Amino acid sequence: MSDEGERACPLCAEEMDLTDQQLKPCKCGYEICVWCWHHIMDMAEKDDTEGRCPACRSPYDKEKIVGMAANCERLLAEVHMERKMKNQKAKIKPSEARKQLSSVRVIQRNLVYIVGLPLNLADEDLLQRREYFGQYGKVLKVSMSRTAAGVVQQFPNNTCSV
Repeated sequence: MSDEGERACPLCAEEMDLTDQQLKPCKCGYEICVWCWHHIMDMAEKDDTEGRCPACRSPYDKEKIVGMAANCERLLAEVHMERKMKNQKAKIKPSEARKQLSSVRVIQRNLVYIVGLPLNLADEDLLQRREYFGQYGKVLKVSMSRTAAGVVQQFPNNTCSV
């Protein structure tokens, strides 16, 4: 199943899903998708002939294919259950991450406001570097809280806001 997404029907060139991959209509091993198999069988019925394998031309056994449908449905149900379990696990993880941010007010997802930053780090170019804010992604702009005169605004304990 590791090549699940890589296989394509040789007739219509569409990607073969799990149901298509389970279809083994001929003893020669030539695999086609369910849609193409139905198309071959429908065309054969219109012509009052048997549906035949495009590779070896042996007739398809329609009863054998219909019997496979139950196995495919059971297999698909199992796959859907596995995916559902994975989705539930994935949904749990973001909620745990949000718990850490429960005391933080989010106004914009791409905006961060920092208070209590030491004055020795009060430099826009320095804070954009990878050692500081750059490690969290692309930094578009760093802006310091400044007074009307343009001086970095100092808060108690020699801190500033960014």
